[in-house]
Amino acid sequence: MKIRRKIGLALAIASIAAPISALPASAASTLSGSGSTFVWNIIDSCRATYSRSSIANPSTDVVSYSGGGSGTGKRNFSDATATPTVQWAATDSIYSSGAPKSPFVYVPLVAGAISVMYHVEGVQPANAPIQLSPLTIGKIFSGQVTSWNDAAIKADNIATSTKAVTKVTKNGVTVTAKKTGNKVALRLVVTPAGLTKFKGKLVNIVRITKTGAQSVVYGAAVSKAAIKTVVYSSGATYAVKVGKTSLGSVTVDNTVVGTTLTLPATPIRVYYRSDTSGTTNNFTKFLNLTVGSIWTNSANDAFTTAFPGTITNFAHILSAAGSDGVSNNVRDNNGGITYTELSYVEERKNATKGIGSASVKNNAGMYVAPSATSTGSFYAEAPVDAAGVITPDYTVKAADAYLINAVAYGLGYTASSTVNAGVRSWFTYLVGTCAPATAAAAFYAPLSGAFKDKALAQAAKVGAS
Repeated sequence: MKIRRKIGLALAIASIAAPISALPASAASTLSGSGSTFVWNIIDSCRATYSRSSIANPSTDVVSYSGGGSGTGKRNFSDATATPTVQWAATDSIYSSGAPKSPFVYVPLVAGAISVMYHVEGVQPANAPIQLSPLTIGKIFSGQVTSWNDAAIKADNIATSTKAVTKVTKNGVTVTAKKTGNKVALRLVVTPAGLTKFKGKLVNIVRITKTGAQSVVYGAAVSKAAIKTVVYSSGATYAVKVGKTSLGSVTVDNTVVGTTLTLPATPIRVYYRSDTSGTTNNFTKFLNLTVGSIWTNSANDAFTTAFPGTITNFAHILSAAGSDGVSNNVRDNNGGITYTELSYVEERKNATKGIGSASVKNNAGMYVAPSATSTGSFYAEAPVDAAGVITPDYTVKAADAYLINAVAYGLGYTASSTVNAGVRSWFTYLVGTCAPATAAAAFYAPLSGAFKDKALAQAAKVGAS
């Protein structure tokens, strides 16, 4: 059973809902879509408000969405071998074959974290998050690690001490941190060369607490000097970024990272998507490009094709359909683990003990939890090509970046027609209005800045030729 609403998201959506249009029903088109289950939650929410918006949707078009996975969406949308069965689609991966013959565009819609969801009862201290390095994740999903108290998992869950780093300097920008009483002063100094290099760029400082919670404590255009005073938080780190350039992190404490966990000898059950899935594609891309010595096969929409070996040799590696399917199996089976969009975890974690999202070790050596903020940090430095497609950079060194993410794209035809004009309006509303207002409440990361501008430009091409 799909859970489609949360109180916070419902309130956010209510705030952007416009009056019901008075246009007659005969003016409306039905805009049928299918594809990504990764993005299904926010699509369902946004299409509900779109149907009620007389401003964004003056034609009173009805948007429908049937999910099915990114592979299904791409096949249903394509006219390469037959007439398309949908007017638009959503996918977390691009075509490798079978692309439409007719001109179409990719429209970035929203980004989101792929959670490494687990269900492990008996962890001590209770409710402490489990930490996993990319190497350990690769070993679990390839079948090499089969118990939750395996030495590799234990090694990721030992508290470590690091000395305070009160100053970072890069490319003419220096940030220092000094604690006085219950306050921390964050001081910014920029050389003339730094001012030239970063002219017009935004300086962002994100506080990351010991529990992994993140908040922006400073955001302003680069200047010669500035100071920001914040309330002291024991063990917090402050990640500094100028534009897309990560400077590193400052702290005022000798920091203990993580918690030493006592883990049960519960057998691991791995659940993967049985359907062709963009979430699978992005997850296996992360594994192949970060731990290629373990995950030797390249990314694929089909997990069995990407799997580095013969999957039928592993009785504990099991399949389920869709994001709901794998998430429900983990919910119902102690010892389960899967990869799924973060909102599916949040929907289930309060109903069953032991459910959570792993904090994943990044290139700055930090274990970071999935969130809209940490996804945004990961994509902040990723290049976007002329087609609107993003290339993830798994070498990013931002201390607040979470490494396993996906971007959902809308697929729309550029040929001029009433239906395609409706798809254009729908994509524009999702990217420009609904997602910025509601995505974070649904555990997605809305597009912003130049990335959002590019997405809106792509949306404008639908039905415009």
